[in-house]
Amino acid sequence: MGLTGKCKALLGLYDLLWPVAIPALWLAPRLREGFSERLLRNAPDGFVDVWMQAASGGEAYLVRELALALPQALPEERPLRILATTNTSQGREVLARAAAEVAELRPGVSLIPAYCPFDQPAIMARAMEHASPRVLVLLETEIWPGMLAAAREFDVPVMLVNARMNTRSLAGYLCAGALLRQLAPEHVLAVSDDAALRFSILFGASRVERMHNIKFDRFPAQPPREPEGGPVRAVMGDGTPWAVWASVRQQEEPDVLAALREVRAAEPGASQAVFPRHMHRLDFWRQALYEAGLSPIMRSALAAAPAPGSVVVWDTFGELAGAYEFCTAAFVGGSLRPLGGQNFLEPLGHGVVPAIGPHWSNFAWVGREIVDQGLVMEVHGPRELAQAMLGALRRPAARDDVRARVAAYVDGRRGGTRQAAERIASYL
Repeated sequence: MGLTGKCKALLGLYDLLWPVAIPALWLAPRLREGFSERLLRNAPDGFVDVWMQAASGGEAYLVRELALALPQALPEERPLRILATTNTSQGREVLARAAAEVAELRPGVSLIPAYCPFDQPAIMARAMEHASPRVLVLLETEIWPGMLAAAREFDVPVMLVNARMNTRSLAGYLCAGALLRQLAPEHVLAVSDDAALRFSILFGASRVERMHNIKFDRFPAQPPREPEGGPVRAVMGDGTPWAVWASVRQQEEPDVLAALREVRAAEPGASQAVFPRHMHRLDFWRQALYEAGLSPIMRSALAAAPAPGSVVVWDTFGELAGAYEFCTAAFVGGSLRPLGGQNFLEPLGHGVVPAIGPHWSNFAWVGREIVDQGLVMEVHGPRELAQAMLGALRRPAARDDVRARVAAYVDGRRGGTRQAAERIASYL
């Protein structure tokens, strides 16, 4: 079915905005990298079977899972070619690593990483004609009018996989609802009942079905362990109880500092470690803890375990996962304020029940049941946070029991990768 005159006019107006927008986009450092590729001046060579679009690093990891799950050869007995595009340098790095892994593990699959072209309809039409995919797979919430219109023009079926949408996004999309309904994907695999309902409102219920989130398939049965003689083991592995304040964001620093001081007053023998989410906040923490009379130690100054009751500011990158292995209590930040939350599954994988704030929309796909089952402690404010951390320090849950309960929770939600790969393969 062709587009209505009104929708064609809207697409035409959208197309005209891009020549004005592209020079401004050059000023954004995160978009300048790969700029010529985004303009399609040095696109990857040749046609592909599948084009997957992943917004950033998190979605790019899902590309790897799907590439490993798809068939290695097509009915015409040739290797499968997948174009994997992304909008960010982080996503590009993840896709490059995934391409190397796929080449090693699935020699019949070729994964081609690239930056996603700008969504100007004229550029997207050239990209779609050049790649000629059999199916376009959009991961999570990648709804771009230019891309959808190009797929429609060249009769390329579109799938939304691992799809999610919040109410605010739905309200924005409904502003262009008439156009998007005419450009609707053939198939939407949504990761929650709420997301399925929102996609049904936007595109129609007949196109939507439920799937388990692919991220459950990525949850390791056994997380990596700190090796004997490892640096985190040297600092935290002497049996002292540790409270870890992880991925703390700037907006929640006053609350975390208040909770940390309360824990120190109630359990002076427990050591504490602060992991700021962003390294430029290290100076704040060093100064704030000093002014609170807590004599902080910088992690980089430690080669062995500090005295019990020490407060350590972690200024060494890449050691948080190891800290979860040895800590007794953990708070995972980005959640006391409306910031979306950080990954609270990591401490769970090590058998630690974490405390989080009420704002964890980035991980809503895990399901509210994880709180209801007592695998995560949701707290409101610094006082509740301090009490939760003190409870964990004084009465830590048995790690093996926590790991077993987490495994049961996750195992019942695996299988999304296989479901999505089967749907994609049906178009091949």
